[in-house]
Amino acid sequence: MDRYDTRILLALQEDGRMSWSRLARRINLSASACQRRVEALIERGVIENFTVNLNEKSLGHRVIAFVEVNVDRQCTDLAKDFRRKVLEHPQVQACHMVSGTIDFMLEVVASDLDGFGRFIDGELLSMPAVKDASSSIVLNVVKPKRTMISGD
Repeated sequence: MDRYDTRILLALQEDGRMSWSRLARRINLSASACQRRVEALIERGVIENFTVNLNEKSLGHRVIAFVEVNVDRQCTDLAKDFRRKVLEHPQVQACHMVSGTIDFMLEVVASDLDGFGRFIDGELLSMPAVKDASSSIVLNVVKPKRTMISGD
């Protein structure tokens, strides 16, 4: 990956719908060269897909929280069931298995605190594998997630 690829990735992270001609002007290459480079980045797996970032509040998600979850890992069937349910649950935006004193970190959205409470008490804590959960409510997003791109 060279500096042009890096510049292409940075530009597409800002606006994935950018036209080839606009991208070309921005990084000082021809439109066809930009298109070939983007297609090569896709083929190499650097670009996995193009997506849309949605505004959670506009969708009615007034609460965003991070939930630390400990599960019973002695019973592998229960742990697998936990993962399956998390994958299927629409309120769980992301799930990471982490090292340290907790097993999983979930990013969860809800319409309000009551809805979040119903998710925690009625759904998450009722999963047989879940031993404990602790949550932190997001007060403000200071810097949204963005993949780091190395290079000059």
